[in-house]
Amino acid sequence: MRDVTLMIPQRGGAVPEVWEALAAADINVEAAVSFSREHHRVVHVVVEDAVAQQAHDVLTAASLLVVDEREVLIVPVEDHPGGLAGVARTAYEAGAEVYLLAMATGDRAMLGVINLEAGKEAFGL
Repeated sequence: MRDVTLMIPQRGGAVPEVWEALAAADINVEAAVSFSREHHRVVHVVVEDAVAQQAHDVLTAASLLVVDEREVLIVPVEDHPGGLAGVARTAYEAGAEVYLLAMATGDRAMLGVINLEAGKEAFGL
């Protein structure tokens, strides 16, 4: 999976523009994170590898600033108290320190990890 990261203006309507641009291009979002930071908003859009370049191009064409793109992991998470803690602990014990974590579609979590190969091995990816 690829995390396409944007910095967008802190203004009404900017966040829907991200999702509308992707929907118009028939690009499915597997996970997402959006938060305010000073005078802008950071948006992480996670898509399948096969459509990452298309997502990047669509977002750029919509005058949205893509600032980073990197591989992330999508892993199953059990839907009960402690399920997400188990995912984070598994990554940590494998030496794949988590720098970004969000819930994904279904019973899955998105992890951005420092040591990608260790994370893949820990989760059998």
